[in-house]
Amino acid sequence: MNFKRFQDEFDKTKWYDSILVGYDRCGSYDFCECCDKEERYPCAHAFHRKDWRKKGYICIARVRRRKK
Repeated sequence: MNFKRFQDEFDKTKWYDSILVGYDRCGSYDFCECCDKEERYPCAHAFHRKDWRKKGYICIARVRRRKK
C-alpha cells in the first residue's frame, strides 16, 4: 500500500472540503477516530486501520516449524 499517494489524495480532498464549508475539516471524517497525528501519513494510516476494523480482519502471526 502506498501511504504517501493516499495521504496526498486525502490532503487534496480535505483542502477542497475545507474551502467549501469554510473551516478546517481535519478530524471530522469517519476514519479520523483511528488517527494518530504522530505518524508520517496520518490520514492514510487511519483510513487503513478503519477499513480493516470495518471488514473485521484480525492480524495474526503465523508460526511455522523450521525446516531442518
